[in-house]
Amino acid sequence: MSSQQPIRVLTVGTGAVGAIYSWRLAQTCEVTTVCRSNYDAVKLHGFDIESPKFGNGIFKPHHVVRNVSEAKEFGPFDYIVITLKALPDMYDTADIISPAVAEGKSTIVLIQNGFGIELPIIKRFPNNPLISIVAYIGTSQVAAGKIKMKAIERLQVGTHPASVDSTAQCDKFKELLTKGDVLVEPVDNIEQVRFEKLFWNGSFSPVCAILGLNTTQVIENEMAVDLVRRLMREIMTAAQKALGIEYQIEAQSEALIESTVQGAPNYKPSMQLDLERKQPMEVEVILGTALKSAKENGLDVPTLQAMHDLCKSMNIHHLKKSQL
Repeated sequence: MSSQQPIRVLTVGTGAVGAIYSWRLAQTCEVTTVCRSNYDAVKLHGFDIESPKFGNGIFKPHHVVRNVSEAKEFGPFDYIVITLKALPDMYDTADIISPAVAEGKSTIVLIQNGFGIELPIIKRFPNNPLISIVAYIGTSQVAAGKIKMKAIERLQVGTHPASVDSTAQCDKFKELLTKGDVLVEPVDNIEQVRFEKLFWNGSFSPVCAILGLNTTQVIENEMAVDLVRRLMREIMTAAQKALGIEYQIEAQSEALIESTVQGAPNYKPSMQLDLERKQPMEVEVILGTALKSAKENGLDVPTLQAMHDLCKSMNIHHLKKSQL
């Protein structure tokens, strides 16, 4: 990257999470955002953001486009940041970003939920550096272009062992995030971090979604919280086999439930909100990849299997209704 040239960032999927991190990167970079349903609002007025951490303000990206092909004229891009929902059963993310990817040059950054999301990108773009990020942030787009964020945010940032050496690009990207006042936590094993996030996301999220109960209502319901415990045990057991790490399953399950009581009362996970809005849930990357890993290691995970099938059935139902 030349010191005379700006660092160019393309954000694909600029909803709430994409808007926040595009805003922070724009402190030091030239940022192009791909917007769909919020395109008109953002093009005219920018993003109206309320954030206890970063302050309130209007963020106007350097360029706002409708799709990746339209973004090409503002490249080439040093970083392509993907904040799309991870829905491999609905669309191919690699196809979506391909018009903007410079072979061997563009660094692809995944800020998405789930486990195993890197491999399709690495397979399609084996010579491109890849950065994988797990986000802990509460933010939502309450109206087109209007973003509300809670006070706490944190990014766990790492590289994937199957990709080309991406250390230099990862270090630079962490620096850019830090300059935007983002809390960055470097991690050595991003696969472990992603699997461990499923301990909560693969248990509370689908139970809240299918039952239509928030976290407090689930915890106060004896049968519902027992379902959460069973899912946690099965996912932790799958992680043990896949990663070769021993977990204190009973103690860690109870600790996660207690931390939810204290830190996330009356909370609706994104999977629950998606179902309420009749939008596709991230079933495959949250439940499907854990289920596949368990089966590959010869484990019997009946609760995880049933919850996966229930959530996938709801996705199929709403997809069919939307096509009528």
